[in-house]
Amino acid sequence: MTAIKYYTEPKISPESLDIRKPWYVWFRFFDAQTGKHKQLRFKSDLSQFSKIKERLPRANALKQLLKEELENGWNPLVKKEYQPIKIYSIAKTFEYVLSLKSQTAKPKTIRTYTHITKLFLEWCKQRHLLDLQVKLITSQHAQQYMDQLLLKRKYSGRTFNDHLIILRTFFNCMISRKWCHDNPFKAIRKMETTTGRNLAYTDAEKDELSALLYEKDRQMFYLSQIMYYCFIRRTEMIKLKVGDFDLVNHTIIIRAEVSKNKRQETVVIPKGLEPILNEMRLRHYPKDYYVFGRYLLTSDVPFSNENHVSTRHNKFVKKLGYDAEKGLYSWKHTGACKAYYATNKDIYSLMRQLRHRDLNTTMIYLKSLGLVQNDVFRNAMVA
Repeated sequence: MTAIKYYTEPKISPESLDIRKPWYVWFRFFDAQTGKHKQLRFKSDLSQFSKIKERLPRANALKQLLKEELENGWNPLVKKEYQPIKIYSIAKTFEYVLSLKSQTAKPKTIRTYTHITKLFLEWCKQRHLLDLQVKLITSQHAQQYMDQLLLKRKYSGRTFNDHLIILRTFFNCMISRKWCHDNPFKAIRKMETTTGRNLAYTDAEKDELSALLYEKDRQMFYLSQIMYYCFIRRTEMIKLKVGDFDLVNHTIIIRAEVSKNKRQETVVIPKGLEPILNEMRLRHYPKDYYVFGRYLLTSDVPFSNENHVSTRHNKFVKKLGYDAEKGLYSWKHTGACKAYYATNKDIYSLMRQLRHRDLNTTMIYLKSLGLVQNDVFRNAMVA
């Protein structure tokens, strides 16, 4: 007698993966009362995602979850309504959430997620908690873990808060899928942090450092000058391509996948930057080449790690004996200071070039540079 196969392999529908149609994961399960296989469908939150690169990873994750639950003996027909899938172990739950988030996050963010979850799971392993049901992790466990980050690892307030935010995020993801009911990290308070100073180079430092970079590291000189004139972030700079530079209309396009804010933006190429761009001979390279690719050379190979850009730059700052808090981003701060006075304190123009969404953000930034003063009050108090 042939044994009955109680369920079929879960599949994603539609097979064409047409994003215009509703998606779900389905399988057939043997109903003992009717003696027939019954088709069951599970949609989860798939309809909330309008792009295939966002929806497909979640569909695959749901498919895998269903498969493992079925293999572990789950009977979806026991109750009339489908109960959310339970992933029991902390280790498996974190593995799933990390896999989900890695589908859409940037490489740097994935490295951060991986590092922070690894530390937490190592702590859980030391206390024999890895096989514990995730819903049994308590606020006491969370507090103990965060305390040891301060006491043993000596983390700063900012690093402490980074770990706290990501662990909260992971547990919120589990709660939304009803794998647990409460977020054990919710009640933990963030640490107070000290905001770092935004320091600009003096005129003498700017000229001296520019000359040194031009002589010793020409590509770094080019990068620093684009940052000085256009205020483009380091992480964005190494992703810019030759085709993003419109030398006819004097603009640089910051594509959505490049921009920190995930929005396509544009900055103006000031006249002072034009001779430098001409010297870079960008017109002679294919449009899909990275302007600052491998070794910061214009090539089809991207630069590997944005942190190495700062390290490479700051060795020249150290050689000249400048303030240790002055670094690569001081070129942006210096450019903002110069532009503030060159435009007769036109904050709106600065807001557009800085790509801020509102004037309040620009005002806060300018205050951090010591530029916005109460001139009315100062001029009134003359006696």
